[in-house]
Order: sequence, then C-alpha cells, then structure tokens
Amino acid sequence: CDFENRDLCGYTQDTTDNLDWTRHAGDTPTSNTGPSDDHTLGTSAGYYMYLETSTGSPGEVARLVSSSFPASSAPYCLRFYYHMFGSSIATLNVYIRTQGTLGTPVWTLSGNQGNAWTLGHAQLDGSSGFNVVFEAVRGNSFRGDIAIDDVSVSD
Repeated sequence: CDFENRDLCGYTQDTTDNLDWTRHAGDTPTSNTGPSDDHTLGTSAGYYMYLETSTGSPGEVARLVSSSFPASSAPYCLRFYYHMFGSSIATLNVYIRTQGTLGTPVWTLSGNQGNAWTLGHAQLDGSSGFNVVFEAVRGNSFRGDIAIDDVSVSD
C-alpha cells in the first residue's frame, strides 16, 4: 500500500487508541522532524501516513489496522518503509492482531533514525487469520513525527 489513494488500501484507525495517523504529502508542519517527500514517488506530491506529535501527550499511541489476512500454512512476509527523524522520536511497533489481541510486537524500533526512509521487514505467523497493526508512540515533544509508506504483505 503506497497510500496514494484515500481508501488507504483498507487500513483503518484503531478507535481504542489516543491519537490518529494522518495521510499527508510533503513536509510535516514542524521543522526538523518527519519526512519532506514520500517513499513511493520520492516527491512532495506523494502520500504517506504519519503520526503528528505537536498534539497529544508523551506515551500516547496511534494505531493503524490492516484489513484481515486469511490463515495460511506458510508464513507471510511484511515489508514497509519507515521514517523516524526528530529529537523526540519514541517507538514504532508492528503487531499481528489475532482474535482482537495484539500480543508482543513482531517488529519494534525506537529513537531518531535520521532523515531517510528505511526498509523494515518481518516474518508473520500465518497459522491464524490476522490484521497487521502499526503503532506509533508519541515521544516527549513535538519533534517526534513517525511515518510509514509502501507497506506490503505477501506469502
């Protein structure tokens, strides 16, 4: 999913979290945090999803939930690009949610990773049907924008 279309490829906001992911193109509103361009097109015309941290409180989270994936005897492969640039970056977690339960992250990263899009990947247990959940955790200031783009799940 490159988030170029408003339907977000079936991804939805989790209604039980504190904050929301935002679909955005170009610079984020705060300097020295967040991307300037998306990953797909590499331009300010392309879209990505991000957590805007000029609102909210430290430790609050935004979760973006995929549509359901069916059970499979083989594992699935998750690939995505993340952008975690700013002096107050907290954490990006990725979960697989089965039967409404998040469990432990299948991928996690914390702290400033520099002003670049970087590939993240994880193997997902497909033995039960699941949703992929991206969880961005707000850091302790407004320079903590976390973004994702070009998400794919394959078997």
